[in-house]
Amino acid sequence: MTRSVLDDMNAAYPEDATEISAGVRSGRVSAVETIERARARHEAQSDLNAFTHESWAAAERAAVELDRRRRAGDDVGPLAGVPVSVKDVIAVAGLPITAGSRALMGTTARATATAVRRLQDAGAIVVGKSNCPEFAFGVTCESPLQGRTFNPRFPDVTPGGSSGGDAALLAAGITALGIGTDFGGSLRWPAQCTGTVSIRPTAGFVPTAGQVPAAGGDAGATGRLVDVSPGMQGRLQVVGPLARSIRDLRTALAVMAGRAADSVDVGDFDPSALRVAWSDGGALGPVRREVSDRVAEVAEAAAGRGATAIERPRLFEGCLPAYNALRAVDPMRDHAAVVAGREHLLLPENLQTIRASLVTTPAELAAAELAAADSARAALRIFDEVDVVLLPVAGGPACDHDGTLAVDDVVVRGWELMGACRAVTLTGAPAVSVPVGRSEEGLPLSLQVVCAPDRDGRALAVAEWLASMCEAE
Repeated sequence: MTRSVLDDMNAAYPEDATEISAGVRSGRVSAVETIERARARHEAQSDLNAFTHESWAAAERAAVELDRRRRAGDDVGPLAGVPVSVKDVIAVAGLPITAGSRALMGTTARATATAVRRLQDAGAIVVGKSNCPEFAFGVTCESPLQGRTFNPRFPDVTPGGSSGGDAALLAAGITALGIGTDFGGSLRWPAQCTGTVSIRPTAGFVPTAGQVPAAGGDAGATGRLVDVSPGMQGRLQVVGPLARSIRDLRTALAVMAGRAADSVDVGDFDPSALRVAWSDGGALGPVRREVSDRVAEVAEAAAGRGATAIERPRLFEGCLPAYNALRAVDPMRDHAAVVAGREHLLLPENLQTIRASLVTTPAELAAAELAAADSARAALRIFDEVDVVLLPVAGGPACDHDGTLAVDDVVVRGWELMGACRAVTLTGAPAVSVPVGRSEEGLPLSLQVVCAPDRDGRALAVAEWLASMCEAE
């Protein structure tokens, strides 16, 4: 492989968020010019259908103010002038928050999610809300309100779900950061589908307040900011960034977490001391032969550069059935609350999912929660032996817009595609999605770089090393 997926993207749009911010902070380019350029790119590619709401006028006002502050000598932040999109399940004051559902048409947030506000305080500029499937229930990006979002780099396949709008805008060069959520792969899978990068942070590392649904069904629409429910989704769903470079992920993650930059930086990185466990994910669902081969090649290349690489075919095997079992019975009371009286406006399959979860008995829920906790603990013991785990994001590349993918002789549909992502989610561990190759169709293939909880910086460092290693092949 002479050119990486990231190489090709950066050839088209060479400026990542780090470079944009450096230009604005130095005065080499103004924030106004940066937003104007983003808007021009959007107007040239508006058929992507990636925005649910555009906020260019407000973005330009924010850019004017940022430029004024820079001229006055103020510190305008590490993300100065960087155009950002926000998934439409996350609140931004003054902008709609619909979660892609007709049941929330006309809802406007009166408060901004903590993670987004921190980005704004660091100089980032929100240019709009991005499309997602209804309540983020989907592996493709199509909603009853907005319709289908297209993949700017690979038009024949989906940009992924559920943070597909953010991934599409990022890959098109319109934004330089996308802020999405991840419960079962909704940051990692769209990153693969578009050839970008993302991190699912350690559960709890980034504040989750300001999402739909939230405790009691509110997410800032009435001026209150509360966390999502205390159930499975509240514990395991995260807010995180998609970007065009690992260094952008590192900066955005630190800002969103409210931490110093060095809190997600491991400093000098010594590959010769790295202990790696890897699997092709075959124990978690069907996997294409080309995916299995590529994971093995990356592990072998890491070993050739000094790391210790150990194949563990059944990594996280118990986590997927435990995730699926708990997901099915975890009561979705917040979803029910937010659509109360407007249930007829939901997609029938989503309404059925919500209603089915509400008939769970306390005993069923307790048994599923116990099994999930046991499976997560067992899976995390691998980090007593190794520093990092490598798993594919999926058993193959981006799927069709209808949510199906041929995996050798098997057709895989819907959530089956994201078994490896769901398994990692149950552990609460950080996972970076980084492209490491291409499929036979020329589509990106990405790995999950997984570390122990709270080792987000290590996961980013290893992902960066693997990306540079693949570029050198």
